[in-house]
Amino acid sequence: MEDSLFEYFNGVSSKSYQVRIEVIKDEIYVFDTSYNQDNGLRYSLKDCSYVVLKNNAFIYLNKGATEYIVVPLHSEFYVELATAIKNADSTWYTKLLQQKWYTLGGGVAIILITVYLFFTFLVPPIVLKFVSAKEEISIGNNFYSSVTEGEHIDTAGTFIIQKFADNLKLSKTYPINVTVVDDSIVNAFALPGGHIVVYSGIINKLENAQELVALLSHETSHVNKRHSLASMASRFSTSLLFSVITKDFNGVSKGLIENVNMLQVLKYSRQLESEADYEGMKLMVSNNINPVGMKWLMEDLKKLNREIPASMSFLSTHPLTDQRINDADLFCIKYKEMNAPVPDVQQSLWEELRKVCNTQ
Repeated sequence: MEDSLFEYFNGVSSKSYQVRIEVIKDEIYVFDTSYNQDNGLRYSLKDCSYVVLKNNAFIYLNKGATEYIVVPLHSEFYVELATAIKNADSTWYTKLLQQKWYTLGGGVAIILITVYLFFTFLVPPIVLKFVSAKEEISIGNNFYSSVTEGEHIDTAGTFIIQKFADNLKLSKTYPINVTVVDDSIVNAFALPGGHIVVYSGIINKLENAQELVALLSHETSHVNKRHSLASMASRFSTSLLFSVITKDFNGVSKGLIENVNMLQVLKYSRQLESEADYEGMKLMVSNNINPVGMKWLMEDLKKLNREIPASMSFLSTHPLTDQRINDADLFCIKYKEMNAPVPDVQQSLWEELRKVCNTQ
């Protein structure tokens, strides 16, 4: 600021005083030159205002407008002082918009990253903590009704595959209910609480009963590890989180059902898919079935990658990578000696299921 003298009125008398003014940070300092003050009067810029009359600006130094300085408009000091007062009076978003584009862009990026991290890493654990297995099963049942509405359920295939699943030890926590949908889509997915939906299209692509065990074991692992609920929670709004914390499970269920179309684009992270592969193979071993069936399943489905549109395939929601296949191969090495065949009951059910699905 230029070092000039201005007229100052203290609001007590009509006499004016010659003063020197300095603006330091968010304050105006007024120095009475007649007293050679070392410490001037201090006024917050936030309390200042001004009006322009003819050739002068009247700078009011307090909210009561009782003290003021007269600054000529031709003075460079007027422009700088008026700008300082405007900036001090600006709202936070006005100040934000005044920042340089890269500063503003960086702030927006930080906010978006923070929101992403919150919903990806903090919301799912909170949801899982507050939703019990019993409540998750209830939510899953409601969700299942919406998911299968309008679908052509293969009742014969559903009966057979359920018997197939019932002969396996899949979950100690959730009732595993498997449904076959009569559709050529090569897909299968798990819902929260134990429902597994399998399309006849994928059944017709399987080579043997071991691959069906692998498919059911993989999907059951998503259920047992609550992957579906966690993945959905990370994509929902804070209203769902509030419903969970307040134990409003009707609100949770409603939130899930309203977002039922999300299943079409739901993708598990590589970490969750790898975990489902690993836990699925452990389930196969615990059922005395060679886990190599998981590797076969992956290899057969990967061959279909060029044949099937990604948006409608099992590969869309379960991205297969060479790394996952290699991991499955490494897991199976120590079980090479597990040569026990699939039980006759399971084999018969598998053959019956393939006949039913192939005739649809």
